Amino acid sequence: MKIQKSRKEERLNKLMTAFYDYIGECHIDNICAETENLKEEIDKIEIPETLDERVYRYINSVKGRKSRQRFIAKFRNTSSRVAVILLALLFSLITLTLSVEAFRVHIYNLFFTDHKEFSNAKTMEISDENNAISGWSDYYFPAYIPEGFYIKSAREIEGIRVIKYVNDNNEYIYFIQASNGTEISLDTESGNKKEITINGKRALFAEKEGKNILIWNNEEFSFHLTSNLDERKMKFIAESLEKK
Repeated sequence: MKIQKSRKEERLNKLMTAFYDYIGECHIDNICAETENLKEEIDKIEIPETLDERVYRYINSVKGRKSRQRFIAKFRNTSSRVAVILLALLFSLITLTLSVEAFRVHIYNLFFTDHKEFSNAKTMEISDENNAISGWSDYYFPAYIPEGFYIKSAREIEGIRVIKYVNDNNEYIYFIQASNGTEISLDTESGNKKEITINGKRALFAEKEGKNILIWNNEEFSFHLTSNLDERKMKFIAESLEKK
């Protein structure tokens, strides 16, 4: 009985397998037939030529965008390299310029040394050789002098030019111009001394017994004002110098 039942099940399985195979083949045939019908319908459709043109234009535009993107990327990379090179070149030129100017331009500094009875003011030239500047060709002249003053005397002693101004009120102004490197001794014992600025440069102002002294310099000369005028007027005079 068991053997017969087993054979019956085996035949049933084979029958079902054959049935499924048949169904699959029929389904495939239906798909193929439908595909053929669709192919015939597709072949009947007329595609306008303008569609090709639009497609080609779209393709070209995509290619153009990609080309522009590649160009921009290359340009950015190249411009970054060029910027670095230009920056390095600029630093090199600045360094070279500063090196050249170091031989051409002397840097001046005003040193003040206090002693017991005198204050020495000497404009030192800072350079490799520390050589003093010599020679005198031009001169500076105050563009501002308070009203009522006139020149009483003017003289030159060993490269030092001195102009004396006076007025009718017994007020006076001594204006002295000397080459940088000239040492000037000032009687400032028991006097008040302070630093001020003249046209942005360091200067020394001293007061003693009604006499005021102002010393400053530029790249060419040292200047010295002695007067019984107040600090404000003396500063106006100092800042008004013009080269003649």
